[in-house]
Amino acid sequence: MAGGALVKIVHTMWFFCGHIHLTLVIIGLMMVDLFVGYHPLKHHPELFAPINDMGFYKWSMTYGVHYLKHTAWLFILVGLLASLSINTFVCTTHRMTKLIKHRSSFSTPIQFLFRLSPHIMHYSMLLMFLGYLISYLGAGTHMGKVLLPGISISLSSPACTITLKKLDIDYYRGDRIAHMEKRAINVKAVIEIKNDHRQKHATLGFNQPIYFSPISIHLKDFAPKTSGGMERRRFIHVIIKNDPGKYYYFVGMLCFTLGLFMYLWEKKVKKGEFKVSHGQKTNK
Repeated sequence: MAGGALVKIVHTMWFFCGHIHLTLVIIGLMMVDLFVGYHPLKHHPELFAPINDMGFYKWSMTYGVHYLKHTAWLFILVGLLASLSINTFVCTTHRMTKLIKHRSSFSTPIQFLFRLSPHIMHYSMLLMFLGYLISYLGAGTHMGKVLLPGISISLSSPACTITLKKLDIDYYRGDRIAHMEKRAINVKAVIEIKNDHRQKHATLGFNQPIYFSPISIHLKDFAPKTSGGMERRRFIHVIIKNDPGKYYYFVGMLCFTLGLFMYLWEKKVKKGEFKVSHGQKTNK
C-alpha cells in the first residue's frame, strides 16, 4: 500500500511538473520579474557588469548578496528558468514517450523521425541552458593580461605560454570622416600559444577570438590608438577564459538547427502532400 501510494504521488508530481498551465504561470512570473528588474539593471549597470568577468557564483557571493535590494530579481529569474527547464524536460519527455509507443502508426520511419523535430529542439534548448549554467558556475577568467610584442606570459591552469609575435594596427588615412584622421580602425595580433603537447599560431581581433582548448583568448583593448607624434609602447589587453560549458551549448546549437530543419522539411512535405491530394480531388 505504501509503495503504491508513493508511486501515485510521484506520478502526480511528474504530470504537475510538465503541465502546460504551469508553463504559462512560469512564463508570466518571468515577465513580471523582468519588468521589475529593468529598473535596477538600467540604473545600476555597474552591479551586473562583473558577472561576465567573475562568473555567476563569485558574483552572487559578493555583489549579489551585498546589494540584494537591486539583485534579488536576478536570483528569482534563475529559479524561474530552472523551473521552466524542469517543466520543459518533463513535458517533452512525456510526449516523446507517447510518440515512441505509437511509432508503428506512422507510415514510414522517416515520418516518425520528422515528428520528433520539435522535441529535438526542446532538448537542444535544455542542453544550451545547461552549458550556460556550467559556464556561469565553473568558468575561470583571467582579467588584465597585457601582452607586449615578443614578450611571453604563462598560465598555471591550464599550463601554457602565450606570446605576442606581431601586432598590426591599421589607421585611417583619409579626410572624408571628421575627427578620424590617424585613428585606429582595425587591429590584428599574431599570437603563439604552446604547452608541452602542442603549439598554435593564430590571429586575434575584436571579433576574432582564438580557441586553444580548453581556453579562449579575447581582445579587450590595444595601444596606440592614434598614429604619429611621440613613439608609444605597443601592446594589447586580453581576456583569457576557461569555459567548460561551451561544448554543451555548441552541441545544443547544432542539434537545435538540425531539429529546425527537420521541422521545416516536415511542414514542406505536408504542404506538398496537401496540394497533390487537393489536385487529385479536383480532377475527379
